[in-house]
Amino acid sequence: MNSPEDDSRFVAGDGPVNRRTALLHERQARATEEPPAHTELADRLHRAHARTQLGTPLADYFAAPPQAHVAPSALHIATSVLAAGGAVVVLLGVIQSAVLPLAAGAGATLLGAMGWWRTRPARPAHSALAPAAALFDTEALQAFDRALEAAAPELGEQATQHLLETKEAFQRMGHERPTHDEHFTVEDRLFLRECLRRYLPDTLQAYLRVPAAQRRQVLHEGQPSAHDALLQQLALLHGEILAREKKIGRSAAEVLARQQRFLESKKSR
Repeated sequence: MNSPEDDSRFVAGDGPVNRRTALLHERQARATEEPPAHTELADRLHRAHARTQLGTPLADYFAAPPQAHVAPSALHIATSVLAAGGAVVVLLGVIQSAVLPLAAGAGATLLGAMGWWRTRPARPAHSALAPAAALFDTEALQAFDRALEAAAPELGEQATQHLLETKEAFQRMGHERPTHDEHFTVEDRLFLRECLRRYLPDTLQAYLRVPAAQRRQVLHEGQPSAHDALLQQLALLHGEILAREKKIGRSAAEVLARQQRFLESKKSR
């Protein structure tokens, strides 16, 4: 007797031979397959999370707030309507050659115009439009923000903490307007700006140039790894920035100290 494989009346195959079992077999095969890994999406989420850890960019933090629109008062609106109504009455008086409506309309227009002028919303003071960051220019702030945004996904916890503390120091100093004296010099001001514009961005960019797999390896004898060098440089710059912050405080306190010496000199003998 011939086997089913050799008999032309039979159909042989590795899979199911009807539609119902074929669909069942296909579902079972899909269930055993591993779901596709969305590596690109996971990487984007990781980068977004890393950027949010560093907080608001300094350029946005020091940006001047938008001017709020001041709504006109009810009295201002009423005087505007009075002036407009008076102008209409004046026009009718001119058309009809009537003295009484002309005089009444002129009076109403004058009264409404005076009221409109006195009740108009006040303009913001010029000082409110001045930039908030007295120590740092916008270009330096943006350079620092760009460097942090690019490096954020590649930084470890320690480096991120160093940068957060440095940002907080810049935020504390940014609104100060120190004068140059023996405590806080022009060189100190330039150092702070260069930290934002060049020193910190250069450190982060140099770290990113090292391949990720080699950042914790000692690549040169007698030198720290890229990871350790990054932490050392961030700590060094942070310490120097805090030193300048203390100088700003001493410079501001000098005015109070001079006043103290002046008052003591006026004490009765």
